[in-house]
Amino acid sequence: MILEIPTTITKIFVTVLARMGNNLPQQWAENKTEFLIAYSGGKDSSILVLFFKYLKDTYNIQPPTLFYLSHGIRSIDTEEKEILQFLKSTGFPYHFVKKKFQNFLLN
Repeated sequence: MILEIPTTITKIFVTVLARMGNNLPQQWAENKTEFLIAYSGGKDSSILVLFFKYLKDTYNIQPPTLFYLSHGIRSIDTEEKEILQFLKSTGFPYHFVKKKFQNFLLN
């Protein structure tokens, strides 16, 4: 399943790009600019991923690489499964890194 961007969000992206008053997306496409997005699973990084999907679909920029790191501090298996599903749904290359253990400094 490839991620679909809601029309209301697409309209916001169009407005944002119009306000920029420049042709950055075209330059990014022409220069084959590469992007790495650190994805946390939160709203801010999710909308950023949607914005780059819009840019890819509309301006044919290079697909960004998504990166998620689980520090392994607490068990959040359900959330991580949802994050992994979202990363896969974008169709973008991604890296999902989960630390297996924690190193603690001992006094």
